[in-house]
Amino acid sequence: MMKRNLIGLFMIFAAVTAINAQGNIHSAGEGGVFISERLGLLKNGQGGGLGNNPAMMNLYNDIRMKFGRMGEEVNLNLGDIEGSIYPNENFVIGTLYEDGVAFKKIHMRYDAYNDEVELKETKDDDLVRAMVQHPIYSCSMNGNQYYYLVYQDEDGHQKEGYLTPVFSGNYYALFVQQKKVFKEGKPAKTSLDNSFPHRFVDRTEYYFSKGGDIPIYMKTRKSDIITLFPEEDQKTIKSYMKDKRPNLNDKNDLQNLFAYASTL
Repeated sequence: MMKRNLIGLFMIFAAVTAINAQGNIHSAGEGGVFISERLGLLKNGQGGGLGNNPAMMNLYNDIRMKFGRMGEEVNLNLGDIEGSIYPNENFVIGTLYEDGVAFKKIHMRYDAYNDEVELKETKDDDLVRAMVQHPIYSCSMNGNQYYYLVYQDEDGHQKEGYLTPVFSGNYYALFVQQKKVFKEGKPAKTSLDNSFPHRFVDRTEYYFSKGGDIPIYMKTRKSDIITLFPEEDQKTIKSYMKDKRPNLNDKNDLQNLFAYASTL
C-alpha cells in the first residue's frame, strides 16, 4: 500500500531532479565521475569491496569531511560537543532499494545533522560511504523507511532531503524528518549565571501531502492541522480530537488522526 501510494510523489520528484541532473544522477565531485583507474579498482572488487555491481557504484558516494567544515565555522572539535549527530550511533543491517526494488543488504546508519545515510559493507569495515542522494534510491533500517524527496520547509523554500513516511492513504500522506541541530554553548558570565555546553539537540519536523503534491511543513498546533483538511470535514475532525485527545507531537497519534481523516 505504501509503495503504491508514493509512486505519484516519486514521479514528480524524479522529474524535478532530472531537470538539473541532465541525465546524470550525480553532481560533479560527488562520485558521479569515475576516472579509469578508480573504475578498474571498483570492478576488481578493490577500493571498498564494491565488486562489479553497477548499482552499488552509482549508490556509493565518498562521505564528506563534515566536521572540518563545522570546525571552521564554530572553532570546535567534535569532542567539545555534547550529544551525537546520529539518532542511533550503531550501524545496523538495512536494505537498499532502487526504484522501490530491494537489491542490497548492508550496514547503515542515519546522520541526522548532515541528512545522510552512511553505509559500510561489514560491521568492522573502516571504510564509510554516504548513499547518493537521489529519488530513485531509498533505504530501510530499524523499521523506518528513508525516501529522498523534494519538500517545502517552514519558510516556504523548496528543499530536498530524507523523509520517513508516517501515514500514506489514497489522498493524504504524512512524513517525519528527524533532525539534529547544533546549539552553540554559552559560558557563565558570573557565578550566578548558568553555563550551557555546545550540544546537538533533537528536532522533529512533520510534512503533509495531499493528492500527490510536494510535502509541505506542518505545524503541530491543533488549529493548523485542522485547516489542512477540507472545510466540510473539519467539524468531524475537531470532534475526533476532542474525543481522542491526541498528542499532536506524537508520531503514532498523528498516524491515527490521518488514518481517521482518510475515511471521511
